Amino acid sequence: MAIRSFQRSIRFTENEWAAVVEAAEKAGITPGSYVRKAAARAAADDLYLYGGGLTPELAELIKHTFRGVYLLTCLKQEELDGSDRETLFDRAAEDARIAQNKTLGSPDSSSNSR
Repeated sequence: MAIRSFQRSIRFTENEWAAVVEAAEKAGITPGSYVRKAAARAAADDLYLYGGGLTPELAELIKHTFRGVYLLTCLKQEELDGSDRETLFDRAAEDARIAQNKTLGSPDSSSNSR
């Protein structure tokens, strides 16, 4: 069974259309297909149109960054174990966990994730 499609007319500024064409070329599809796919994703709440949204890719990058910082903090703490700096590194690790939870919208947790 053929899927019925409908033609619609929409307007773009020159700058908007240039951005669409550039993005479509990078994706390897036509500008019309790009606009159609982006509109369908936006309608399904799968696309952040207005900025300020936390995309899944950015959330994953933030998680990896915080995990790396935590790991480095733990390694440095082991190196300086027994010194007065141990408390400083404990605080830095806890601050990183709190910042990650706030950034990713996770509930605030003070539990140790080691």
